[in-house]
Amino acid sequence: MSSSAPLVPPVPANATLTTRVHDALEQAIITGDLEPGERIHADALAAQYGMSRIPVREALRSLHEAGWVDIKPRHGVHVRERTPQELDELFEFRAVVEGLIARWAATRRTAQDLDLLEACLLSSKEAVTKPTSGSGFYAALRAAARNLVLAATSAALEKRARFYFSTVEHELGEDWLHVHETVLAHVRDRDAEAAEAAAHRHIEDTGKAVAALLFD
Repeated sequence: MSSSAPLVPPVPANATLTTRVHDALEQAIITGDLEPGERIHADALAAQYGMSRIPVREALRSLHEAGWVDIKPRHGVHVRERTPQELDELFEFRAVVEGLIARWAATRRTAQDLDLLEACLLSSKEAVTKPTSGSGFYAALRAAARNLVLAATSAALEKRARFYFSTVEHELGEDWLHVHETVLAHVRDRDAEAAEAAAHRHIEDTGKAVAALLFD
């Protein structure tokens, strides 16, 4: 991969230029198109996108503040590295958050929520070979839990987790589909304790599997 012309998607047509560049680069980092440690050149990006360097540099600063890139004087901008410690702490905390979401979804869900969860599960089965094919299920579960603060926290953690598992997702197998079926069954039965335990255990197990693939 050339450091002067990184593989990044085209910027979307909405929002400000800075936001558009930020989102495009963030997505490339999460999916591994921009690899950990890879240098990002603002001038090359500006030329690639056909815009001035100002929105590109502002986007890089916002990515630095969000923890996606490191900016060091005389060394430039580099994609942040993955670390075993962050992975462990990330999945440890995410297991608690997703467990709580499943618990609240079991007690607060409506018939419409169940319909959406079942539709997302069916869609996941049909698109199992596609990256992030299970994301829709988690989004529907957040909606059923009915807590916007918790939902925002969960979404941010899922995005950070994808930075770790996106490049090894194809090696994780399809067991997560069965876990989603189990969680949905508990949510349908309003069994909050069982739903929380299943979601918590799944995230912990996923973290261990990703750690083994990336670092062992």
